Amino acid sequence: MTTRLTPEQIAEIKSEMIASGPPVRFQVAGQTVDICTGQLQPRGINVIHQIHYWRFTKDTALKIARWLGASPVFSESGELR
Repeated sequence: MTTRLTPEQIAEIKSEMIASGPPVRFQVAGQTVDICTGQLQPRGINVIHQIHYWRFTKDTALKIARWLGASPVFSESGELR
């Protein structure tokens, strides 16, 4: 399984983007992943420095996580902690 989306998957999720959604980050083995490049951020960095995505519905975020073999981490309040 890869930690980056294919161009076709990116096109699909772009068509599903909304004006505003709960912040979500995708984690693989405890590291936040950039869904377009597949780059993993260092384990244990402060959440404020981790990549967050804001324009996905929960269903779209869950689909992305499934494709990447990642865990979606949502911030329900809309604020980074």
